[in-house]
Amino acid sequence: MDAALLPLKKTHDAWYKEPWLLLVAGGPAIVVCASLITGYIAMHGADKVVAEDYYKQGLMINKDIQRDAKARELQLQASIRADFANGKMLLQLNGKGRLPDTIQLSLANAAAGGNTVSEVIRRLPLQQTSPGMYEADMKSLANFTAGSVKLFHLKLETSDWRMTGDWFDPEQRPVQLHAAK
Repeated sequence: MDAALLPLKKTHDAWYKEPWLLLVAGGPAIVVCASLITGYIAMHGADKVVAEDYYKQGLMINKDIQRDAKARELQLQASIRADFANGKMLLQLNGKGRLPDTIQLSLANAAAGGNTVSEVIRRLPLQQTSPGMYEADMKSLANFTAGSVKLFHLKLETSDWRMTGDWFDPEQRPVQLHAAK
């Protein structure tokens, strides 16, 4: 008989060489691998979404709003300058009413260390030296030198009022704070 008329014998490849196996089992295998990788990333790089003291923070919002309103009512304005040569933080405060003898200044900035970025908060008590003029010693602030920090988030506060703002480049220029509107 003629060889062209005989049916060809099919040769079967090994099961792992079949293209249909990759099509049928490959998709689910990729999804399983992707979910394991996503789970690992979520467990080892997770951010805290909810603060541990979220309830207290929520209650403090009303207090902060009242303190901001009190600063507006007193028409407070402040100018803060860092005197690195003498190691002093200088504050000039203007407003209605009697000014306090001591004011708390909080300086917050981001600090990178290794794989983490954390917020460093430094608290500095300012003492009144003359009416409307306050001064603090910067030597109590660890690792705070000229050129070490380029941006601070400031909070100037007493128990009755507060003012907040951002201070860009404290070495070069003073910052002006006004009561929040």
